[in-house]
Amino acid sequence: MMDNPKEFVEDWNIIQTLGEGAYGEVKLLVHSVTSQAVAMKIVDLKKHRDAADCVKREERLHRLLVHPNIIRLFGKREESDKVYIFLEYAAGGELFNKIEPDIGMSCKEAQSYMIQLMAAVDYLHLKGIAHRDIKPENILLDENGVVKISDFGMATVFRLRGKQRKLEKK
Repeated sequence: MMDNPKEFVEDWNIIQTLGEGAYGEVKLLVHSVTSQAVAMKIVDLKKHRDAADCVKREERLHRLLVHPNIIRLFGKREESDKVYIFLEYAAGGELFNKIEPDIGMSCKEAQSYMIQLMAAVDYLHLKGIAHRDIKPENILLDENGVVKISDFGMATVFRLRGKQRKLEKK
């Protein structure tokens, strides 16, 4: 953690960088009064000109999703060439970090994660949404070890109003 948190907006401090992705980075924000923590995805549209449409699609899809195993979207803020997406903070980190190289994890632990993951994927598919980038780095855990699917940047709708389409590249 940083010794001197940087104030982002009134009473919200940027504590640390949680990770980086193709279009930007994710930072931890903590409210100085309530101690509430949120993840803030920052996309620099100047650096990534093709990101604007992707961010809009990601936000539209993510707003439709309310499930205990899917990271919640709290909102979005735009300033000149930057987009800030505010998400539920998963204090347990990435599932990737729970997998021991050349060992894996216990069957009981893997079963628990898999059951939660399948519940989330089933929910997405019932909504007509395909995530298209499920991997251990995009499966987060909250402080209680509850699975949370994140990163809907590649997600798309495959079924809308009863009509289904074949997914190809986009």
